Amino acid sequence: MKPRPFIVPLFIPHRGCPHRCVFCNQTSITGLKDGIRSKQEVRDRIAKFLGFRGAGRGTTEVAFYGGNFLGLPKAYRKLLLDEAQAFVKKGQVDGIRFSTRPDTVTDAALKEVAPYSIRTIEVGAQSMNDAVLALSQRGHTGADTQRAVKVLTPCNVQVGLQIMPGLPGATSESILETGQQVAALRPDFVRIYPTVVVKNTLLEKWYQSGRFTPLSLPEAVELTKKLYLLFAGANIPVIRMGLQPSSSLRASGQVVAGPFHPAFGHLVHSALFLDLATQALESEKGLSRRVAVKVYPSDVPKLVGQKRGNIRRLIERFDLERLQVLPDVTVPENTVQVVSMT
Repeated sequence: MKPRPFIVPLFIPHRGCPHRCVFCNQTSITGLKDGIRSKQEVRDRIAKFLGFRGAGRGTTEVAFYGGNFLGLPKAYRKLLLDEAQAFVKKGQVDGIRFSTRPDTVTDAALKEVAPYSIRTIEVGAQSMNDAVLALSQRGHTGADTQRAVKVLTPCNVQVGLQIMPGLPGATSESILETGQQVAALRPDFVRIYPTVVVKNTLLEKWYQSGRFTPLSLPEAVELTKKLYLLFAGANIPVIRMGLQPSSSLRASGQVVAGPFHPAFGHLVHSALFLDLATQALESEKGLSRRVAVKVYPSDVPKLVGQKRGNIRRLIERFDLERLQVLPDVTVPENTVQVVSMT
């Protein structure tokens, strides 16, 4: 398995954003009010995070998150890139990544950042449904995302797309249609962030007034599971599911409502493995009441589920006396094999 990149995160909350989307409060999400303001801050933060890098990690990338990078004032963007590039020149960092809005991905903007070692660009698509985007006050359309990916394709960078199931006006059908349209764009990876209601946002006001109802946690897990399978079927990696559970976001009152869970991705993987185990057990003829299932070692927690919930469900559904989970390196990942026990 390819080692995951070591990310040096530098947050620039709301910087470069033309307006505030209904769901967004980057200060609550990142815990930072102003983000990086000087060359020295960039240097100090990169140096600090490099000290946390352990052995056996993949490439190292400085990442600018929380704002609209290609919408930043040119002088400020140059300041950030110059300082990050200095670490690349010294051989301490392999490249740079940033997130940006699709409507700011232009040939002119990309030409300005071309001299730098940009390895990855993440585009905040959020939805491909124009009605949903309008209700969320995104200020761009699905066509802008399609155009952005087309412009980025020849640039020799990794292209990621971020989507947010559960935005105002979204339905299960429109969410899955967004997944299908995103898959058709063939990004290098996807992030899935189910919409949560964060404190001090317009969405919070809509929630309190009854205008907006977020997805429940089970609904979000089920929809994200379907999206994950859709992308997996297209060989598109899903590198994150659910918001990063930062200390600021987990602070009391910051998440007002919605499907926030510190282990959301694990819940989705557990739901996937419950389905796999159910299918494997259903296909067994003459199933005994004492059964073992074999999975790749790192898949054991996914099959067991949170608080052994999957084991309890499977025992109840198939009227088992015992269900044992056996780690086995010969079993392919994301696979469940059933073994009858005597």
